Amino acid sequence: MLTKILLSILCSVSLSYGFVSVKPPVIGEKEGWDGEISLGGAYNSGNTDSSAVNFGLKAEYHETIWMLYSLASYTYGEANGEKNKDQGIFHLRYIHNIGNTLYDYEIFGQTEFNKFQDIKVRNLAGANIRRKITDFFDRCYVGLGLFYSHMEPDVVSDLNPVYDRIKLNTYLSFTKKVNEHFSVTYLGFYQPNVEDFSDYRIYQILQLDTLLGKNLSLGLDFSHKYNATPYHQVDKTDISSMISLKYKLK
Repeated sequence: MLTKILLSILCSVSLSYGFVSVKPPVIGEKEGWDGEISLGGAYNSGNTDSSAVNFGLKAEYHETIWMLYSLASYTYGEANGEKNKDQGIFHLRYIHNIGNTLYDYEIFGQTEFNKFQDIKVRNLAGANIRRKITDFFDRCYVGLGLFYSHMEPDVVSDLNPVYDRIKLNTYLSFTKKVNEHFSVTYLGFYQPNVEDFSDYRIYQILQLDTLLGKNLSLGLDFSHKYNATPYHQVDKTDISSMISLKYKLK
């Protein structure tokens, strides 16, 4: 009965993504490998016939003073027989504690594409220092760093050039357990161009997770993305809501 209810919810949401949990990773919390898989789908009929399939995967490897953290996500959708969603991302991060303090350093790389924002490829490489905040939240980190960004459109032109930029990276990431079955997670980035602060990106996601079993949870996510300098005829703001089933692999 519970499975049927969850499937009906997943199929009734107009915009749903298979998005894994973005709870801040903690060094030394576990040992060895663990991970999470997230699946979602959507179908609507009527004035607009649309469908979407979504997949997310997270993998972590833990040691005493360092860890590896990776995320992958892909979304594909169609409306009235035409493709309207085709985007993917892969992110890899190495995190190492600094001298048994509240500070860690991070080295990361990322690659992504988004056909409907005219992004053929966007590659990032950079480093951060993050600090653990121990008050109130169950997990909380603030981070500051720099990264190199290379972005190419599907067709290079005067309106849609190749961008190579150095950007400042600032973020806040926290999780708060409301009770043993429900938690709230927030992740927010502000990323200005170091040569022109009017050229910036903002990315925020709020996740509300309800534990359904030992390894299974239901997530409701809200995201807001803003790019001050998108490619020609692409909206600056992207707001979405998402629902997904998340299963821990360990």
